Amino acid sequence: MPDSPELLDEERREALLKRLCDTANRVVYFPVRHHSPSCALLIRDWIETHRPAAVLIEGPSDYNPFLDELFLGHQLPIAIYSYFRTEKTHSGVYYPFCEYSPEWLALTAGKDAGSILRFIDLPWSASEGDQRQTHRYADAELRRGRYVTALCNRLQVEDFDDLWDRMIESHADLTTDDYLRRAHEYCLSTRCWEGSISDSDRHRESFMAENIRKTMKDTDGRILVVTGGFHSSALVARVEEFPAPEIGLQDPPQTKAGETEPKMIDHGVALTTYSYERLDGLHGYNAGMPSPGFYREVWQQRGGRAAQPFDHAPLLAKLVKALRQRKQTLSTADLIAVETTSQSLAAIRGRQHVWRNDLTDGVVSALIKDEVHYDGGSPFLDAVQEVLRGSQTGSLAKGVRLPPLVKAIQDDLAAYDLQPVRKGISIELDLLDPNNVEKSRLLHRLRALEIRGFRWTGGTDFLAREDLQRIWESWEIRWSPEFESSCIEAARYGTVLEHAVASKLVEHAGTGEHTVVSACEWLIQAARCGTKTLSNNLVEVTGALIAREGQFSEIGEALGHLLYLFCFDEAFGTTRLDQLARLIDEAFARALWLFESLGQTAPTDTGVIAAAENLSETFRRVSDVLDVTDEEYASVLNRIQADRGKSPSIRGAAAGMLWSIGGTTPEDILNTMRLFTSPDQLGDFLSGLFRLAREVAQRHPGLVRSIDERLLEFDGEGFQAALPSLRLAFTAFTPREKHYLLLTLFESLGLAKSEVPSLPSANTETAAEALGIEERIGELISNFGLEAVDGGI
Repeated sequence: MPDSPELLDEERREALLKRLCDTANRVVYFPVRHHSPSCALLIRDWIETHRPAAVLIEGPSDYNPFLDELFLGHQLPIAIYSYFRTEKTHSGVYYPFCEYSPEWLALTAGKDAGSILRFIDLPWSASEGDQRQTHRYADAELRRGRYVTALCNRLQVEDFDDLWDRMIESHADLTTDDYLRRAHEYCLSTRCWEGSISDSDRHRESFMAENIRKTMKDTDGRILVVTGGFHSSALVARVEEFPAPEIGLQDPPQTKAGETEPKMIDHGVALTTYSYERLDGLHGYNAGMPSPGFYREVWQQRGGRAAQPFDHAPLLAKLVKALRQRKQTLSTADLIAVETTSQSLAAIRGRQHVWRNDLTDGVVSALIKDEVHYDGGSPFLDAVQEVLRGSQTGSLAKGVRLPPLVKAIQDDLAAYDLQPVRKGISIELDLLDPNNVEKSRLLHRLRALEIRGFRWTGGTDFLAREDLQRIWESWEIRWSPEFESSCIEAARYGTVLEHAVASKLVEHAGTGEHTVVSACEWLIQAARCGTKTLSNNLVEVTGALIAREGQFSEIGEALGHLLYLFCFDEAFGTTRLDQLARLIDEAFARALWLFESLGQTAPTDTGVIAAAENLSETFRRVSDVLDVTDEEYASVLNRIQADRGKSPSIRGAAAGMLWSIGGTTPEDILNTMRLFTSPDQLGDFLSGLFRLAREVAQRHPGLVRSIDERLLEFDGEGFQAALPSLRLAFTAFTPREKHYLLLTLFESLGLAKSEVPSLPSANTETAAEALGIEERIGELISNFGLEAVDGGI
């Protein structure tokens, strides 16, 4: 053992270790690493030999009334899923079991031995732990810290997984006494070196110790306690009042100072399916063993109890098959190279047989010549990880309890004939058909809850809203192995589908770095799930983001989404909702204030102009719900139009907004435009003006003629400099409207259409460039005195 800054002195440490390893005592503490085949075999053998009166297991104690469900004949892996919902949060956690999980073997062997079976861990709904945790059988405490690092360095292994294999898993002839000594010493040392034990662990250990004491009173026989090894020393010390407070025996406070316990709305515990892919530590699972397919092979080879070296040949055969499926063929020489390299690596690492990392590194060394990234990218390495991971997927037996939400989902799918099937179906929905709207709402609710098997494949884009002539969408519905488990996991959000969706959307909107635009997009998503999912909490989150938003373009885009829902939503029923009216009023007030606060933005800032359009459209359509009078609105726009510190495009937009509501006269507009006659400003001013006053601008001959006069005053280079912004300005009009503008100009100039000279076919860029060249040629001729004169020279 490395030099240790342990909290316990040597005498007390040895006394505690001696007690932990004592299998003759009435209460035996069996430390496990979750999903360890060696632990599972030793526990099974111990129970069969000693037939204890009770087997107490780290697991959710609120599942004890339903323990019989575990023995209905499920196909493993499965998991107990525990969930709760309070006024402030929704949370769920897994307790997974595969066929070689020590907890599962303790259950099945204990049942065969006639033992009392109990889970003794604190219910998740009462946990004060980290609510971000998703797997209760986590061994993070054993993976980290100075002791783990020091021991890995001493034994020259890469990480905790290799360390555990070196100490435990790779020894087929490991006895119970050897295992207990190694596991308890490792776990106790890890705990001592930590120095600080979390409130969550202390709370759980206090609860488990109380359950152990209660069982000791209720039974006369021997008791086996099966928990994660990190907890064993604390449980012994608590139950037997061992003098070791340094390892974290103080009970934590029930609630932190100044806090009150949040009100519990709903909680439950149920079985769900699981898979080896989700069980794999290399894919983010923070408990148990990596590469579950490898340890399943270990389990199956050792299941007969005979101590024999592990044979990696079956896995190598599966690897060859997997590579062939990927169109990668191994030659005999390649296989010999992999085998030789793997055997050599095992020998160097002090093992008598090839183990998990030996096989992986053997493939890498023998077959992969390029740079290796262990997160994928090589067909050889991907195949190795696929084989070592395994493909087992669990299924639940009939007769298992299901949360109310799961039953509600099943009933709704049956009512609309949308049950997922293995072959898969594709449907298209016309969202102006009320029956199809109900189907769409159900499918969007399932999508929002991340229920597997329902994929939106196309349809109307309600965010961009570029084409709303046809309101439709298409879906692909296909059965997924995770359909049932995802339904069960969604139960933490509520018992009624629309309420569950609202809770899910609120949770998403309240986490991470969200903007006011993304919050309004979530409102649109909520509307597609049905108006009842527009909960007060979701509206409050959006309102809070509106109040904090500091970017005019962002608040303007959000206002556009809100205006659509409030005025134009034909499909989902949000028109004139009071909740949306309040948000529109708040967003409009915020947007108007930010619009006046703008300074010199970029001349081509189309986001600002688009936001101004939404602001103008909102006032025009829903002024009845706004807490702003016509006079106040016009006053703000007048100040913006007259502010010399603002860009020409913003001032043009303000002028256009005033013109569109009759707040200014055409003569005032012309006078204002004369302030922006330079080539680098005219187009920008017109961009704002045309976008915000498109209808009135195209019908005013004086404006069109004045623009023509300004353009004729430009020389060739000036016109060429003004052209890009002018082109942008006139994109506000459709081709038909541009034609009407041209006719208006001709009429104002007294020209008939037939008098207009035809020009050669050329685009505007070419014509402008030609005009500029002519101007420069004329200047050169004048500089050299070569102008044409009467009579020639």
